[in-house]
Amino acid sequence: MRNVIRKGLLSVALLTAVVAQATNKIAVKNSADKKVEISMTSVDGGEQLSIVDTKDEVLFRENLTKGNWLHKTFDFSGAPEGIYFIESKEAGKIEVTPVIVAEDKVTVLEDSKKVFKAPTVTLSDKVAKVLINNFTKSEVKLSIIDAAGVEMYNTHNEDLVTYSAFNLDNLPTGEYTIVTKIADYSFEDTITLK
Repeated sequence: MRNVIRKGLLSVALLTAVVAQATNKIAVKNSADKKVEISMTSVDGGEQLSIVDTKDEVLFRENLTKGNWLHKTFDFSGAPEGIYFIESKEAGKIEVTPVIVAEDKVTVLEDSKKVFKAPTVTLSDKVAKVLINNFTKSEVKLSIIDAAGVEMYNTHNEDLVTYSAFNLDNLPTGEYTIVTKIADYSFEDTITLK
């Protein structure tokens, strides 16, 4: 009986480790001499790795190509003291890890990492349906913009989950962009009305 319990606990631990790896694709950790190591378990291609400061100034940006893994080391010894954000952006989500650069060290705030998931957007019979999971409880702004850049509709809230259906029957045919901004991060989806 004791062996069955041990095997069951081991199975749960292994399953938890696999699930944790699947949800946290990027790992950021402190290194020596004001350096930060960034690792990604797999790169599907199309992801973008960036380091930005609090003024949205981009210090580093790289579009990643397909590969099994990625390992980079960044030296913050020449960077001014302050807060920086390491961002991993892919089609379905954005992971943001804050880093504090002090006079003598760099601190990765792994517990403050946030993951922003892209909304689910579908179009059926000129009705656009948008499902937003706002697990960070940030402000969410949703806009529908036509091809000329004119905003046709906008709304904002801080709800944990938002499901919206927009009847676009009265709009002319053409392409429209649904822009979802969660905190300071945006996702764009294009729909075509026929």
